[in-house]
Amino acid sequence: MQRIISILGLAGTLALPALGQSVPTFVSYTGSGTTTAWVQCASSPMQQIRVVQAIASSDLAGANLLFSSGTVPNTITKSNALGATIDVAYTNGFAVGDLVILEKANGTVTNAQITAFTGATNIVFGFNIPQTLPGDQIYKMSTPVKLWVGVFTNRVYSGEAIFVGNRGRPVQVLVNGTSACSLDAITARYE
Repeated sequence: MQRIISILGLAGTLALPALGQSVPTFVSYTGSGTTTAWVQCASSPMQQIRVVQAIASSDLAGANLLFSSGTVPNTITKSNALGATIDVAYTNGFAVGDLVILEKANGTVTNAQITAFTGATNIVFGFNIPQTLPGDQIYKMSTPVKLWVGVFTNRVYSGEAIFVGNRGRPVQVLVNGTSACSLDAITARYE
């Protein structure tokens, strides 16, 4: 009887690590534009985004894929109608010209560039952004990691992880062009 309990105990011990592991989820994104094309991968609490494949096209000889990840979030403190200004708890750490990601609680992600500040708790963008609600997040983006694309159709980068974002933060991928560029497939693994 003791031997059977020991075997069952061993089987239970071997199964426990598998219970704590999450199954990776793969998501693919596409985007196109004239001088810039971009995609954003929404954050997922406690998960890390790994870009495992990037297929890009551009008509610009100096075109690059730019990968960046959100850094420390700042919480939006009040409702803001469709417009160019949001209210946050503080603006420390942000500067005019910063590229940011706005992430709504419903998962909608938008990128923007800061053009000005009005007071210590207001950020102004150069164009209208969707309505925001208290609890939505704004992320300053990390310094981009570059991979050269050049004048190329369907340049492919793939691997176990060609870019790894910060845990629990969104990731943005951009490519630039002269009059035509596209992110033909950006595949991200959430784990």
